[in-house]
Amino acid sequence: MAFCRDHQGNVRFVGSASRARLTVRSPSVTDASLPRARLEQLARTGQPHLRPIYAAMLDPGIALLMVQQKIGRFAVEAPRGFVAIIGDDTDRALGPAGFHRKSVRRLAAQTCSIAIIASDIVPDVYETAAALAALGRGALIIETRPEQEGAWMDLMKTAAPRTPILLCTPIAGTA
Repeated sequence: MAFCRDHQGNVRFVGSASRARLTVRSPSVTDASLPRARLEQLARTGQPHLRPIYAAMLDPGIALLMVQQKIGRFAVEAPRGFVAIIGDDTDRALGPAGFHRKSVRRLAAQTCSIAIIASDIVPDVYETAAALAALGRGALIIETRPEQEGAWMDLMKTAAPRTPILLCTPIAGTA
């Protein structure tokens, strides 16, 4: 996750050497910076499922947004492609109740693809999201646990009724 704060106090997520690609307004986000060299390293050696996203972020204007539980309100303004990952797969999945509902609904409405992963990591989902971002589109990945997949599905159906939703769920008896 790479971001910096601009002169107006907005948090700007950075996906390349140029700044100000994806804006997130949230009072609870802290500042950090990700140099291009580090991004290149992550594209080669980072978590395998995230490597395609890091690689896409090397293109100016492509950004990654990671939303954690209880982060509060956020708003996304993306002039180019982005991948947003909602992390609800910690030790306790909270479902949509663990996130600012209006912000999640707005984010979902800005995407052309939604994936709800309630199973093990599915690398193809991250590769597809990176490809969509490279085409200038927004993709949303929700990482959750099986007990919350229904709540996330219901919210996404109402927030983005025309957006395709992929549900990755464990096979019965394997969870």
